[in-house]
Amino acid sequence: MKFRTLVLEGDRNAEKEQKEKHLPVYTKSDYLRRKRLQSQPPLHARSFYICRMIEEELKGLDIDGSGKITICAHQIHDVPGNEKYICFQNAHVSLYYLEQEEIAAIGEADSDTEPMMIWKIVRNALLDIAQRNHCPKDVTEKIEKAFEHILNSNFVREERIDKLTKRAKNTGLTAHVYRILSSETGEGWYLKIADRKGHVCYQETIDGDTRYVDRLRSRLYAKAEWRETTFVILEQFGKDVFSINTDSYL
Repeated sequence: MKFRTLVLEGDRNAEKEQKEKHLPVYTKSDYLRRKRLQSQPPLHARSFYICRMIEEELKGLDIDGSGKITICAHQIHDVPGNEKYICFQNAHVSLYYLEQEEIAAIGEADSDTEPMMIWKIVRNALLDIAQRNHCPKDVTEKIEKAFEHILNSNFVREERIDKLTKRAKNTGLTAHVYRILSSETGEGWYLKIADRKGHVCYQETIDGDTRYVDRLRSRLYAKAEWRETTFVILEQFGKDVFSINTDSYL
């Protein structure tokens, strides 16, 4: 099976304990560290942006026959035994457990150094999985080039989401919906309204205050449609989550 999904999963119990722990505060840096630990989202939420980037870069690649690879930053293994890497071939899923020093390195990284730390650890994990499965050289080269491209992009990826980009039949206006993956906010969204000739007549940020929410994977942004002159984005159960009226642009 081709690779489709990557998850970097933290230890929920350990993350909860860390948030509740009353760390001593002797200096300003100690205070800022405690505030960061108490307010930061869980690891899987903080890292989903880079996992989505990797998925796009490695789309269609067969690494170990798994469609989903979960890299586990767990203190205790979820399955019996101490194997570092487990591939469930029948289910087409794999688990890869990080070493304790790698988990500690992620925990000690601040907001500035964490993206590079996650990049390094996930890169090493995927290359190790490829080596364990005796992948041909072109597979390892594709993995290396993918991570190099992500690094050169400064952990930012912008793309138009085609399934949410719609043209209104009655007015000819087109709503182009874009997603920006980044270390700063996880993801950001914006909308461009273009006329029949392709000229952009309006641009707006969508849901700019919400951070580290994977709106596509969670199906918070599931589909879009035009209702006369109003463009609407809906979640998976059909509830409107965003709308904009375009009468003033006609």
